[in-house]
Amino acid sequence: MKGRSALPRVAFLLGLAVVAGILAAAVWGQDLLAKLDYFNVRRVEVVGTRWVAPDSLLGLAGIKSDRSVWEDFSAAEARLAGHPMIEEAQIRRSGLHALRFVVREVEPVALVGVPELRAVRDDGSLLPLDPRRGSVDLPLLTSEAALTEDSTRLAEGPALAAVKIFAGLHALDPGLTAVVSDFEIEGSAGLGMNLVMSQPARRIALPAAIDERLLRRVRATLADLRSRGIEAALIDARYADQIVVWREQV
Repeated sequence: MKGRSALPRVAFLLGLAVVAGILAAAVWGQDLLAKLDYFNVRRVEVVGTRWVAPDSLLGLAGIKSDRSVWEDFSAAEARLAGHPMIEEAQIRRSGLHALRFVVREVEPVALVGVPELRAVRDDGSLLPLDPRRGSVDLPLLTSEAALTEDSTRLAEGPALAAVKIFAGLHALDPGLTAVVSDFEIEGSAGLGMNLVMSQPARRIALPAAIDERLLRRVRATLADLRSRGIEAALIDARYADQIVVWREQV
């Protein structure tokens, strides 16, 4: 009986050695490139900001011009992600001399009077946005609001419930929430929203449980009113399987 050839095993081991060599070369090569002044950072681009000033993120990252674009910037990414308005941050190499900060901001949902106007996110946490220092175009929550003892978020109650419902609506239909001027808890659980003047209805009443099927019917109702040139005082979507339109003020 002939013995088995050792060639397949030798080829396998050579393959492993080649892969290991490539991986090691990649690491060593990057370390070598990071030591060359030619690849120092000359330009930084910030992508994804609306509410946060890009300059503030540059200062927070603390990346100096003597750093190489080939270096590891995980510590700077962690500093950016620690900003109260930043949900996620990545620092990517962009060419031979530039870095790109790609950030995803925390999205504010509404302005709440507690008693001064403050921006809140979907869970009721207060955000460091000052409406007095810039344009913060957000709907106003008119339900009475209170803060937790540490003054960092809305306390349990109608205001927090309204914010959570409105945030869910925004996730489903940001186009609709963009034309809301203010909102509040409607009755015991639903949501009442006043719309901007350009809309064919002044107010929409929604149940606490909002889904895409319900929103399609609301959008269709708004489109129908607009096409027929009708102005409505209220679109009431709290009834089962029907939309009630009130032409007169109720």
